[in-house]
Amino acid sequence: MELQHVLDRTAHLIASRGTQSESTILEALSAAARTLCPGAAEALVDWDGPEIARLRAFGIVHGALLRELSSVQHQVLARLHEAPATSLAA
Repeated sequence: MELQHVLDRTAHLIASRGTQSESTILEALSAAARTLCPGAAEALVDWDGPEIARLRAFGIVHGALLRELSSVQHQVLARLHEAPATSLAA
């Protein structure tokens, strides 16, 4: 599974079901984006914060990861493969 596919699929899922439904993937994306956009990476997984802040953070993280696709693809995919299989199934 390519990172771009994961990002696109995640965007569609959180648009229809909210960020909480994809928390495992968002945690992996946040960890991968921490050096690229630390504020957005933190907001992405701030489960006590408002949903709109996580959605905005996802947009920022999504763009940053796509720009850095080649350098972080393996890191994110490795984290996603460590996640329980049920979190990747839709």
